[in-house]
Amino acid sequence: MRKFHLFIVLNILFMTVYGQQQAMYTQYMFNTLAVNPAYSSLDDAFTITGVSRMQWVGFKGAPRTQTLTLHTPINESNTSVGAILVNDQIGEVIQETGGYLSLAQKVEIFEETFLSVGFNGGVSSFKANYSDNYNYSPGSINDPVFQNSKEMRANFGFGIMLFSEKYYLGFSSPHFYYRDIASLGKEASATKYRPHYMLQAGYLLQLGENFKLKPNFLAKYVNGSPIQLDFNANLLISETLWVGASYRTKDSFDLMASIFITPSIQFGYSYDFTNTELAKIQKGSHEIMLKARIFGRTKDQTSCYF
Repeated sequence: MRKFHLFIVLNILFMTVYGQQQAMYTQYMFNTLAVNPAYSSLDDAFTITGVSRMQWVGFKGAPRTQTLTLHTPINESNTSVGAILVNDQIGEVIQETGGYLSLAQKVEIFEETFLSVGFNGGVSSFKANYSDNYNYSPGSINDPVFQNSKEMRANFGFGIMLFSEKYYLGFSSPHFYYRDIASLGKEASATKYRPHYMLQAGYLLQLGENFKLKPNFLAKYVNGSPIQLDFNANLLISETLWVGASYRTKDSFDLMASIFITPSIQFGYSYDFTNTELAKIQKGSHEIMLKARIFGRTKDQTSCYF
């Protein structure tokens, strides 16, 4: 029975890594640099965003992710730079820690409408200790999927965004070329990473003097898996409080709220209600966000991408 339970846990972990090879975020609309490297062109301030995600609380081996992003324009130019630090862990088995730099350039194509193109690149340390933690796992000796591994991985990605003060539309693959450095130039294994493609959009609607509504949309596709869609709507009240809800297909219903502690500091929280079979063995997912715009204009929420 113990071997059977370990086998089930390992298969769930494997499906998690294969189907969700990169971390997901419920509050992606406030942390878009993690989704699209072109996003740094949208904001004219030096901005720091920290996110901590605790997924599937109560389920042993559930993912835990911490992300820190920074981005800033370069002087008065249309060029911006950014950086992302990520620590992603699944139980005691899989952990990846990495850092990536991004560069974006925007051009005005119509009046107050811009096109931004961005690229990112960096390295990460990946380790998977299957046999150290699951010595009795079936097939762990002969199955290459469950062999211990420790690698340095290189990553390169891209993104493009069309935006104005009222909307944004983007397409990206922030982990387009993601490989073990030792295997660069060689044919990738069938069990290795497949790039995720993401389509994102948002629009800001003025609803009277004290309310603004921002619907957001995110679609994710990876070869071999169904397209996952995320539909979201956030309501801004008196330029101070965001409240919203999301539906993520094949995964969860989500509630979120964020408050501006000051005009430049934003604190957010979200909770995911899982609507899959995993709901029977876990207690949802928590995500905490803290965002600060240190230099730049005062955040008055006149732009849809804030």
